[in-house]
Amino acid sequence: MEFASKLKELRQQRDLSLRKLGEKTGISYSILNSIENGRIHPTKDIVISLAYALKVEHNGELLAIAGYASEREGNE
Repeated sequence: MEFASKLKELRQQRDLSLRKLGEKTGISYSILNSIENGRIHPTKDIVISLAYALKVEHNGELLAIAGYASEREGNE
């Protein structure tokens, strides 16, 4: 699954708008919208921030989907 669709799926499962997710992460709506629509690729730090805000239990899975598989982080 590509990162953009996974992000949208997780966000919708948690009933968050892009604006609410932006408030939780400190990432602007326009950046989140561009990530979710596949126009830009998130940095590793953004992926970690999103994983934390979306309460993803194992952020390594989200990092791997974003293409950072060799740099798995924390709570695994």
